[in-house]
Amino acid sequence: MTLREQQWRKQAVCYLETSDAPELWTPEHRPKQDVRVHLEQMCRRCPVRQECAADAVSSEAEGGLYAGVWVPERRKKAQWAMAMARLGEIAGRDAVSDELTTLGVSA
Repeated sequence: MTLREQQWRKQAVCYLETSDAPELWTPEHRPKQDVRVHLEQMCRRCPVRQECAADAVSSEAEGGLYAGVWVPERRKKAQWAMAMARLGEIAGRDAVSDELTTLGVSA
């Protein structure tokens, strides 16, 4: 990923408003339900939510919160596939649909 492609991250609400991001989003620190609701609300108002979702799909992310969607570890195949499909919807790009198809997920 080029520096230019990573620039969107500096506009993310989680980057600007939380000193612990992205550590709050990882499986080692899976947030409790009330904290997770707060994080999901942050994501919903984020100006780069689509970019975050697209990045999560293209990197086959797992075990974290991306664009307001909790993505489980990949070994939880059905839940992971549903999370990837939801992220594809948020990203709203044909390229993401193509990537999901390649991964065996129908969006």
